[in-house]
Amino acid sequence: MSQQDIVDRLIAGQGTLFSEGMGLDLTRDSAKDYFGWLVGCTLLASRISSGLAEQAGRALNDQGFLDPDRLAGAEYWDVVRCLNENGYARYDESTAGYIQETAKMALDRYDGDIRGMLDPDPDTVLDRLQQAKGVGKVGANIYAREAQIVWDVFYPRLDGPAAKEAEALGLTTDHGALASMAGSRERFTRLAAALTRAALDGPAPSVEDAT
Repeated sequence: MSQQDIVDRLIAGQGTLFSEGMGLDLTRDSAKDYFGWLVGCTLLASRISSGLAEQAGRALNDQGFLDPDRLAGAEYWDVVRCLNENGYARYDESTAGYIQETAKMALDRYDGDIRGMLDPDPDTVLDRLQQAKGVGKVGANIYAREAQIVWDVFYPRLDGPAAKEAEALGLTTDHGALASMAGSRERFTRLAAALTRAALDGPAPSVEDAT
């Protein structure tokens, strides 16, 4: 089958954004969702499965802890308990401290709206994202992968495990060509998520049939 078939099947079968798995919608262009995704990237950057990270992110969201004001003002042990009950038994205390510090940083430096990190230079934005404790380079790149759905500075972006998986599946790694095959900015972002999921969990059966 063609590269176009593989792209279409990836998006259809594995194109759920990791932010969506946490109950966030970056296309709403809201300060809460952008902050929540930064917390989510702290979870995804830790040494735990992406599935458990999504589960923990959704649980934090359900408790209102993906809002910087709520998270900064929450009782530390309530945040620890939420993480502990959702797959973070080994990292619950340190991660709770990290994300509460991130909430305070976002409030102190950006009045709770991390769109204040935006700059025409993508590397500058990536550096600013790393002001969040526990995010690091890995988490900043994860943030950029999905923020590109609305943040022009990152689009089109395909790197890390997603780029390696594209090559493994016989796809071009030319961003412009992949964006053209995806057909829209949203679908390209979903393609990046799908390739990441394929890299982590293996390609979906429909994708394997197309390769």
